[in-house]
Amino acid sequence: MVDLVVAVLVTGLEVVGLALFWFRESMKVWAAQGSPVPGGTRRIVVVLGVGSALSGLAAVGFFDVDLRAAAVSQVLVASVLGPILVLGLVTEAGRWISRSRRKRSAER
Repeated sequence: MVDLVVAVLVTGLEVVGLALFWFRESMKVWAAQGSPVPGGTRRIVVVLGVGSALSGLAAVGFFDVDLRAAAVSQVLVASVLGPILVLGLVTEAGRWISRSRRKRSAER
């Protein structure tokens, strides 16, 4: 029973933390009236990268102390945050490539 309570509590705290972060970043964009906010992509990459790494480390720790449900929940959180991070990085790389191509074609 303690295992399930820890799993729900830790996963819930992570979800609330991510939701608050996303809300904060959305408010920054809203305050800037839709224009890009400096450093926004960097902050999201750091939060998702650190979040998935810490979830993986927490899973190992929970597994070591025999809290299997909590370990599985943390593995699932890490396996969700990892692909979101990769998709965000690929999207940002695509934008960067297209901007650099447009700049080179405009210079010619």
